[in-house]
Amino acid sequence: MNRQISVYVSLWLLCLGIMIALTASSSAQTIISGDIAGTVTDPTGAALPNSTVTLTSLDSGAVQTVTTDSTGNFRFPLLRPGAYRLQVAATGFAAVTQTVNAVVGQVVSANVRVSLKGTSELVEVTGAAPLLETESANLTSTYSPKQIELTPNPGGDLTNYALSSPGVVLSTGAGYGNFTANGMPGTSNLFTVNGGDMNDPYSNLNNSGSSNNMLGTNEIQELTIVNNGYTGQYGRAAGVNMNFTTKAGSNSFHGNAKWDWNGRYLNANDWFNNHTDTPRPFANSNQWGGSFGGPIVKNKLFFFFDSEGLRYVLPGGGTPVYIPTTQFGNAVLANIQASQPNELATYQKMFQLYAGAPGASAAVANPGTGGCGDLAANGTTLINGIAFGSGAAPCTATFRSEVNNLNIERLMSIRVDYNFSDKDRLNARYWQDRGTQPTFTDPINKAFNALSNQPQDAGQLTETHVFSSRLINQLIIGGFYYGAIFGVPNLPASEAVFPTEVGGLHNGGNNCTSFDGLLTCLGGEYSELPAY
Repeated sequence: MNRQISVYVSLWLLCLGIMIALTASSSAQTIISGDIAGTVTDPTGAALPNSTVTLTSLDSGAVQTVTTDSTGNFRFPLLRPGAYRLQVAATGFAAVTQTVNAVVGQVVSANVRVSLKGTSELVEVTGAAPLLETESANLTSTYSPKQIELTPNPGGDLTNYALSSPGVVLSTGAGYGNFTANGMPGTSNLFTVNGGDMNDPYSNLNNSGSSNNMLGTNEIQELTIVNNGYTGQYGRAAGVNMNFTTKAGSNSFHGNAKWDWNGRYLNANDWFNNHTDTPRPFANSNQWGGSFGGPIVKNKLFFFFDSEGLRYVLPGGGTPVYIPTTQFGNAVLANIQASQPNELATYQKMFQLYAGAPGASAAVANPGTGGCGDLAANGTTLINGIAFGSGAAPCTATFRSEVNNLNIERLMSIRVDYNFSDKDRLNARYWQDRGTQPTFTDPINKAFNALSNQPQDAGQLTETHVFSSRLINQLIIGGFYYGAIFGVPNLPASEAVFPTEVGGLHNGGNNCTSFDGLLTCLGGEYSELPAY
């Protein structure tokens, strides 16, 4: 009997439009943006009010202009991560230009000291985030695209980067998250992409596809790990907040392509296989990624496309598989033929499946009681005149399975950025993940394998409007859909190999069926054989 479970969980969130009243000294960086702020001073260190400060994105060409206040301070809030050109002009002083990088969740200091005007002068310096965070009490670790690329990360799981953050340790909670932070459980962590939630709606862990990895490293522009999110934008989770921002198009075309391979020729056989003279099983992994982006209309409209995925073949686990010995099978068949001949064909098919299992020819009879269970409880038991049990014929034999199964996952995303004007910026992103997971690999016959089809879709829309240098609104809308469908991929084919329920009692588990008291599990778990 096949059991098919369909689970569809749909989560669509309107995250919120926030009207943020900003003063020159207030903080406005969010989980998807950063601030650039500083003070303009003259050669003596005195503040220069009413200086004109212009910020230009080196990626998109977007321009913003503000005027310093009475204390010479300026701030550009809610900026997309990336490089910017900062220009300062003050009456009677030479113009100054410096390059500054905006960082997610941080205020980058870009103080400027101008010189007296003589000849036109160009000064190139680089602003940086302060070593000591004075804007908030958040403990933050930020990873640039280069750090993401160079950090070893087998499998490309985005959550692995959290393991290099203070207070984070590998989770040993068997399925409950990849890591824990500051003693909080794995279900207390929050994951966002461009401000939209990416937590599994069922378990509240990081969302993952069929590979059980949180894929997408090729698309990430920057990631920030906040250990203790005290400020409002990091609410709802007491553990780590992992915030990912994605790459975007710019005024120049750019892209990349990569491919990683791993296979059995790079990996030794394990000890258990060597101990039982089991050959090294076949294993193969191919992971790829590619992206391309650029301008549609220079300084106005941009696109960025990313595609990546993972295909791997892994052994089913190498666990011991128990099958009936030929002698035991023949004895049972003779007994069935004599007492229940109408069921003989079913039993013959069942024992043929066991005998034809991959690796069955290398099976070794179980010592001691011969794997006979209750048959050997009182010594030996006769079946069709043959003694089975302790010191007699064995009932079962064991081998280590070498069968494997294929996992497929691929994802793609498209992002569009549009600069309506100096006061309005819009970006939209659609993300899709499709994959098939080998939920159960049957060691007896692949017709009984179970798969899980796991479609996912997500999207984010962000609009930033500048009312004035002191009033800015940022609207973030995010949606996420996740589905998981478990079952045998081809039920008619499975039942053609062996009817998994033939007038008996279905006992659950791995295709277990009861035939007049003889319990057989085609998943390899063999137990409790009654006496004849």
